[in-house]
Amino acid sequence: MESLGGILRGWRNLVIWPRWAEKRTARLHWIFFVVFFAVLANLPFWIAGHVFGLQPQLGWFCVEFSALGVLALLVPPILTAILLFTLIVADIVCGVCVTYSIPFSVCLENSIVLRAFTGFRLFAACALLLLALLIAALGAYLPGAAIRGKDRRRAAAWLIGFALLSVAADLVNVSRATGHLPNLRRISIVADGVDQSINRIPRFARILSIRWMHLAIIGSNTLAMESANAASAMAEPSATAEALRLAGVASGKSRQRLPNVVLILVESWGWTTEPDLNNALLEAYQQPDLRNRYDVVQGSVPFHGATIAGEARELCGRSIDFHLLDASATELRNCLPARLTALGYHAVALHGMKGSMFSRSAWYSAIGFQEILFNDRMKQQGLPDCIGAFTGTCDASVAEWIERRLEKREDAPVFVHWMTLNSHLPVPIPSTLSAGAPCLSTLGLAPQTALCSWYQLVANVHQSVARLALGALGRPTVFVIVGDHAPPFVDPALRKRFSRTEVPYILLLPRSESSSSSRRATALLAPAGIPLK
Repeated sequence: MESLGGILRGWRNLVIWPRWAEKRTARLHWIFFVVFFAVLANLPFWIAGHVFGLQPQLGWFCVEFSALGVLALLVPPILTAILLFTLIVADIVCGVCVTYSIPFSVCLENSIVLRAFTGFRLFAACALLLLALLIAALGAYLPGAAIRGKDRRRAAAWLIGFALLSVAADLVNVSRATGHLPNLRRISIVADGVDQSINRIPRFARILSIRWMHLAIIGSNTLAMESANAASAMAEPSATAEALRLAGVASGKSRQRLPNVVLILVESWGWTTEPDLNNALLEAYQQPDLRNRYDVVQGSVPFHGATIAGEARELCGRSIDFHLLDASATELRNCLPARLTALGYHAVALHGMKGSMFSRSAWYSAIGFQEILFNDRMKQQGLPDCIGAFTGTCDASVAEWIERRLEKREDAPVFVHWMTLNSHLPVPIPSTLSAGAPCLSTLGLAPQTALCSWYQLVANVHQSVARLALGALGRPTVFVIVGDHAPPFVDPALRKRFSRTEVPYILLLPRSESSSSSRRATALLAPAGIPLK
């Protein structure tokens, strides 16, 4: 029996698992180890980029993952798993901050927004978390200490070489496209409203440490600059200021003669470089009944940054951006709600999301709004939710609420600030509208595309506002409809279809509150090449 056992073991070693197979397995071990840290660890970021619309120019392969692979050859597996999970999460958070031009501190403070994700995106966020944990566990299951001798040196060399090759390829691409090497002080920063062509070049490498460093520096510099701007009262052109000037709101009129003022800041409404598409969006304001009731003034104002910057521009006429979230009462005393309240207005603020998003529940009160409605109060009043990038109150329903409110003949005029929601990117494809505006090929639109959904959702706001303006309003009402920033589409070709410096506005001025000469003067503010009707 012993001889039979020896024969079987010899046969197994010779046929089933000979030494050459063991060597091949060891070689596959270090090769898979390299592929895992250089490539597979990027899977969560790639999926997050597709689901949440992160900028593709952020790069394909995170250099820090390769560096962690080299470190994993020396440290315990549990430490590798912890570091890998941390890097994956930091990579995704950094991508969100850069894509949407949000300082890191503000991004973390508003992580509560995850609860407002729609069903699919909430499921995707949970799946991403589980995938990150799975990859981290797999990183611990592949202990680098098990790779010995020459294989360890090979693994380290391949990981370092892959990282250097990715960075070198980016340097070549940037040099060929721009004629010079990239400026490391500006690398990897994508800012709304700033023409940084270098950042529109697709990249192989994501250098997370540099991104984090730049986010921290730019975030601190931005907040310091915003604070300085607030202290020095640096003015910024706004559509609302132009509307109040034309309507003569601050010219000493009695409370009885003051018009209502409705400011609608339209999420992601930007100037396109195509006149036909712009005119199609504004078709609702061409109705004869509306033209008989209002003077329609069309123009544009400069923009920078994201939504909060747009609200700061229109409500305070200042470029204080995210400093608006923690500005003092002294800094906010000249903002529009407080000034209009002093004239006798009742100031109302509306937003279809939770009040905790960007601390709006706090600074809306500090800025002078006397009545504030967010998603929870709107639900109590029967307003339905719509699905989009975030679940929130339907824009058309908010417009109907404003109409009902302004039908009342109140002694005091009303100032309403409405920050719309449904056109926030990434937009659902197709849009959830039951009767959206047709996406015509003559407008450069194709059904079942992101641009088509954006067009339908923004057009829906304009149609809702036009119906509101034609309602039985209790007193003459000035309407200011203005974009906050250009839509941050993932596709660079789509982003190029929009101005990176200007956003459009439409003013509806009751005929008794404006003059044709003022209208002609304001028309000159429109971007060149965009006809005004």
